[in-house]
Amino acid sequence: PVGVLALGHSALTGESSDPALPGRSAKQNSWATGTAPAVMSVYLRLVAARPETEGQLANEATGGAVASALPAQATTGLAVLPFPQLVIIETIDNDIACNATDDTHVPVFGRSVAQALKVITEHSPNSVILMVGQPGRPVDDVEAIAQVPEAKAHSTGKGPCDVFNPAGERVDANIVTLTSLIEKYEAEQARVCATFPQCHTDGGAFPAFKGWFADVVVGDWNHLTVHGLARIAETAWPVVAPLLGVS
Repeated sequence: PVGVLALGHSALTGESSDPALPGRSAKQNSWATGTAPAVMSVYLRLVAARPETEGQLANEATGGAVASALPAQATTGLAVLPFPQLVIIETIDNDIACNATDDTHVPVFGRSVAQALKVITEHSPNSVILMVGQPGRPVDDVEAIAQVPEAKAHSTGKGPCDVFNPAGERVDANIVTLTSLIEKYEAEQARVCATFPQCHTDGGAFPAFKGWFADVVVGDWNHLTVHGLARIAETAWPVVAPLLGVS
C-alpha cells in the first residue's frame, strides 16, 4: 500500500480556504491530502517520511456530503488509488439534524460507515483507516464567538442546538444538546470502526482541538483558513505516525 485517500465532507476539501474562491473547494489546502506547503498536510508529512508516497493521493470528499455518500466515494477513490497506505475519513457534521430524527438516524449513519469500511477493506485489506471525530466542542469557544458579531449571528436562533437565543443570550442547555448529539455520532462511528481491524479513531485528539476563533475560521464561520487547516494537520499527525510506523 502507498499513498493517502480522503473521504468525507468539506472539512477535507479546504473549502473557502482560498480567498479567491469563497464557498469553493481548495483541495491543495486539504489537511489530509493537500500539496500546499503552508498546510503541511498529512500527505506531505508522509512524503517526507516515505518518499515513495509522492504523487500517490486521491481526495473524493465533497462539500455537504453525508455518511451515505462514503461507500460511493470509497469506490471512486480506490479506482484512482487502488491500494492506499492510509485512508482518512471525516464525516458526522452534515448528518446531525439536531431534532427528534437524530436518535433514529444514528444507526443508519453507522450502517453507511460500515458499508464504506467494507468496500475499503475488501478491496485493499492492508490499508490503514483513520476515522476522525468533530474538531473541538461547542463549549470551548462560545465566549470567543460572543465577541465576534458575525460569528454570534451564525450561532443564534430558536433551535435546540443554537448557542445563543434571539435575545443574544447564551443557552447552556443547547450547548449540552449539541455536544451530546456530536458524541452520539462519534460513539457510533467508533463502535463500527472497532469491528474492522484496519480501522482506528483519533483517540480523542480531534474532540480536544481548541482555538476555532484564533485566526483559524473563514468568514462563513464554518470552514478553516490555511492556518486552521495546518493546525488540524498538526493535530492529526501524532495519531497517524504511530499507526503507519513513521516519525
